[in-house]
Amino acid sequence: MTEQTAKADYEAFKREVWSQKLNAGLDKNCVMLQCVNRDYQADADKGTSQINIVTPLEVTTGKYTGSIDSYGAAGSDKRTLKLDQSVYFGFSVPDINQAQTNINILDTIVDKAKTAVETAIDTYLFDEFKNAAAANVIGSDTALQALTSSTIYAQFVKLAKLLKSSGAITPEKQGWVVIHPDVEELLLLCSQFTNVANLGNTTVSNGSIGKIAGLEVFVSNNVGKNTGSYTILAGTKDAVTYASQIKKIETIRAQSSFSSIVRGLYTFGALTLNPSALAVIKASIS
Repeated sequence: MTEQTAKADYEAFKREVWSQKLNAGLDKNCVMLQCVNRDYQADADKGTSQINIVTPLEVTTGKYTGSIDSYGAAGSDKRTLKLDQSVYFGFSVPDINQAQTNINILDTIVDKAKTAVETAIDTYLFDEFKNAAAANVIGSDTALQALTSSTIYAQFVKLAKLLKSSGAITPEKQGWVVIHPDVEELLLLCSQFTNVANLGNTTVSNGSIGKIAGLEVFVSNNVGKNTGSYTILAGTKDAVTYASQIKKIETIRAQSSFSSIVRGLYTFGALTLNPSALAVIKASIS
C-alpha cells in the first residue's frame, strides 16, 4: 500500500464520519431509541461521563378566596445520568477487498457495527422496565398473565389505562409498547390491531408496526422473552432519558497482514426519571 493510499484509507474512517453514519442508523432502526427522550444528549456531546439532572417537584396549589395564606417551598430532585455502559466493535478490512469490491466498505462496516451496538442498546434500555412504578405492573414472574389472540386487546387496554391514570398519556403525549415477535404473532390475529398499512395518513415512528389501544407498537427480537415468559413494556418518552457518545474511532495497520483494523468504542447510559410513565405486563402465551 502506498503512503497516499494509506492516507486515503485512514481518511475514510474519520471519527466524525463514523459518528454521523452510526448514530443516524441507530436513530432510525434501534427500537428502544424510539421510546426514550434524548433531552440531555447535548451535554453528553461535550464529553462528560455523567450529567446531573434537576427535576422540579410539585408546587403548592389551593382554592383562592381573596388571599394566599401560605406558599410551599419549590423543591427539586437531583438525579445523575451516568454514561457507564460500553460496547466496542472491530473489523479487519483486507486491502485487496478495498481495491476489488464494488461495495462501499465504510457503509458495510457501519451496518455491522450498528447491529452490534443496537442489540446492546435495546437490551439495556428495555431493562428499565424494572423501574416501573409497582402500581403499573400487571402479573408477576410467579403469576404470569395468560395471553391469547382474543384476550391480548383487553390487556393492552389495561396498559393504556395505567399510563393515562398516572398522567403519563395525555392528548399531547402518546404512548408506545414494545413486544417480542412471539407476542406480535398474537397481535396480528387480533381484530382490534391497526397495522401501519391501514393507518392512512397517520404519522408513525420508525420501526412502528401500527397501533393497539392507542399505543404505538414496536417489535424487537432482542428483548422481552425469557424461558416460559414474556415481558411487555409500555410507556411514554417522558419515562426514560438516554445519552450516548462515540468515545473513539480509529484505524490501525495490522501487523501480520495487508489489512486495516477499524475499531470503535461506544458508551451510553439511561435514567428512569418518571417511573409512573412505564407500565409492564409479565405474561405467558397460550
